Amino acid sequence: MTKKKSLLANMDAGKSLRLFMAEQDLQAKQLAETLGISDTTMSTLRRSKLISGSNLVMLSDYFGVTAANFIRKGESEVS
Repeated sequence: MTKKKSLLANMDAGKSLRLFMAEQDLQAKQLAETLGISDTTMSTLRRSKLISGSNLVMLSDYFGVTAANFIRKGESEVS
């Protein structure tokens, strides 16, 4: 019997953020200033697999997507 991988195992919120930023040609410093967060916080978010609910809402609102679609963006493909 094959075990199913959990959604959390495939989730990468930092990857989602990096992909959305690349699509909009945004630099980390620029986005941090726009969102009113520190450069350090932005750096942490860009490297994190999981992020807090409040940060998820902030980022998904900024990019105009649902929280679920924000997370899906960075999901790794399972073969």
